[in-house]
Amino acid sequence: MGEALARCDVWAQGLELTCAAIIGPGDSPLPIRTRAASWGAFDFSDLGVRRLVLAEAPQDGVEARALLRRTAAARMKVLLLDGGRLRPLKLEDLIGAPLGEVDGRRIGEMIAGKRVLITGAGGSIGGELARRIAGLSPARLTLLDSSEYNLFNIGNELPQAVPALADVRDQYAMKRWFSRERPELVFHTAALKQVPLVERFPSEGVLTNVAGVRHVVEAAHGVGADVVFVSTDKAVDPSGVMGASKRLGELYCQALDRRGQHRAVPVRLGNVLGSSGSVAPTFERQLAAGGPLTVTDPEVTRFFLSIAQAADALLQAAAVSLASPIRGAALAIDMGEALPVVELARKMIRLAGLQPDVDVPIVFTGLRPGEKLHEALIGAEEWREADPAPNVMAVASPPRSLPDLHETMERLTLLAREGADSEAVRELFDAIACDAMAEPLPALAG
Repeated sequence: MGEALARCDVWAQGLELTCAAIIGPGDSPLPIRTRAASWGAFDFSDLGVRRLVLAEAPQDGVEARALLRRTAAARMKVLLLDGGRLRPLKLEDLIGAPLGEVDGRRIGEMIAGKRVLITGAGGSIGGELARRIAGLSPARLTLLDSSEYNLFNIGNELPQAVPALADVRDQYAMKRWFSRERPELVFHTAALKQVPLVERFPSEGVLTNVAGVRHVVEAAHGVGADVVFVSTDKAVDPSGVMGASKRLGELYCQALDRRGQHRAVPVRLGNVLGSSGSVAPTFERQLAAGGPLTVTDPEVTRFFLSIAQAADALLQAAAVSLASPIRGAALAIDMGEALPVVELARKMIRLAGLQPDVDVPIVFTGLRPGEKLHEALIGAEEWREADPAPNVMAVASPPRSLPDLHETMERLTLLAREGADSEAVRELFDAIACDAMAEPLPALAG
């Protein structure tokens, strides 16, 4: 965007650019108030302005942290020109390891001319996937969701797609819709994801995350479709019911992927910033109320992706895995180092032009039921195979018996339908124990 256009856009939105701050060499038609080699060397305190407008978000984490520290000390808010519109700089603009080059050609070939179905299509990840896939010329795009409101919203946004109001818990509805739509590729994003709630209502977690994945995969394979199952890093050596339910879903998909004609590939993501119930919207609400911001523990860390990065990662993983002869692996997205959640809270405060622990306090509330201090991408019983693509790791584990898995999932579903929470939790954790249901097969079969 040219400088003149940028100035016009900002002026039209109630602000006028009065001066420029430049990193390194370069010039500007605006009066240059200050110049430095890096954001860390800038002194904003004597500029006498309240807002800093960025043409693009900082791409380097060190530079981003320096920028926020400097602007917060000067009580300046940071704004970003995004698509010609001015908006506040957000946490997700600064967090999340950059993914390696996404193979757009291969992704396009995977989608173009294919019938695609997305479960949980009205959710944060499902919705972003739907938007991406809609632009890649699928023959048909079906958006399935159990939430009338979410389906209404995504359907209005993508009117050419086919809406399907149905619940993955209902195996007959899945068979009916899949027989009607006959997808060739399915992205299964529907799940219960909130760790404390699934811990409190374990039977509901089992019905959605265990019975639901079985219903979707069986219906998909029944019409000849491949499945990409969206999992989580919380499935790695899980401490809570949500992670354990997703781990059982992984084991089920891996066993099917080894044995069947059609694919069932689990893909692990970390915490998705900006998604429903994630930490960023929570911090925003707390900040709008004047604080404090709440963090469970000063040491807690998490892996983070933005919604856009999560969609890129899923499409990249799907494209490389479905074309690969390797069977039975879970794919994990390499998201770099886990980040301290307290640092995210500090960034959020600085984004508002305020100083942590001076203007807005941070309080620690203790880990919630089912939560761990630190997450991992590879479990104790797993090992890493050759990476199929940049930032995509293939993770193998001892094979499990598919008949035993079917039997276990059936028992769990019956217990959950009866609301036998304690028995269901015990059965679930017994099922994912590393020595359970072992099968004397090679971990990955070509």
